[in-house]
Amino acid sequence: MKQSAPYTIYFGDARVDITSSQPDNCSSLLVVDDTLSVLRAKVIKKVETDKFVTILSPNPRQTFSLLAAQFVEVRAAGGVVINEGGELLMIYLRKRWDLPKGHIEDGESSAEAACREVLEETGIEAVVVDDKPLITTLHAYDTYGRWELKYTDWWRMTAVGGELRPQTEEGICGIGWYSGIGLAERLNSTYPTIKEVIDALKQ
Repeated sequence: MKQSAPYTIYFGDARVDITSSQPDNCSSLLVVDDTLSVLRAKVIKKVETDKFVTILSPNPRQTFSLLAAQFVEVRAAGGVVINEGGELLMIYLRKRWDLPKGHIEDGESSAEAACREVLEETGIEAVVVDDKPLITTLHAYDTYGRWELKYTDWWRMTAVGGELRPQTEEGICGIGWYSGIGLAERLNSTYPTIKEVIDALKQ
C-alpha cells in the first residue's frame, strides 16, 4: 500500500495517520502501545474537531489492524484516466470534483471494476496501464449507523475510445478533461483522497 505515512485513513476531510514517528507539525496526537487497541469511537471523536490526527504507535501495522477490525471492510476501484493530450478525466459529483470509481462486484478483479466504472460513469473506454494499482486509499464513513472502511485501488489508465457522457442518474452533473490551470482549479474543490491520488500520479 503506497502511502506517505505507514497507514492513512480519511474521515471526510479529516486525515488520520498511524505511524511510529511523531510528525514535525502540530497535529492532534493519540499515543498507544503494543497492548492497547485504538477505539473507533475515540478516533471518530478526535476527527470531529481536528482535521489532522496522528496515532503514534511502536507497531503501526498492529494498531491499524486492531482499528480496521472495528469497521466493515468495503472494496472499490477507480480510474486515473489520461488522454492523448495528457489531460486527466474528472467528474463533478455532490458539489466536488472527483475521479470515477465504484464498488468491486462479485467475480470481478479490481482492474476490471475500474474499467467498468470509468465506462459507466463517463462514457469513456479506457485500459489499465500498470500491473498494480497506482495507490490504494482508505476512507472511513458512517452508512446509516454502520461504520465502513473503504479500500479503493486507483489504476492508471489510458483512454482508447468513447465520448464524454456523465452518468446523471448517479448524480454526476459535470465531466471533462483537465490539465494545467484547469486541473489545479478543480483540485481546489476535491477530496483529500483525490489530492493524494494525484500526488501519486505526479511521482
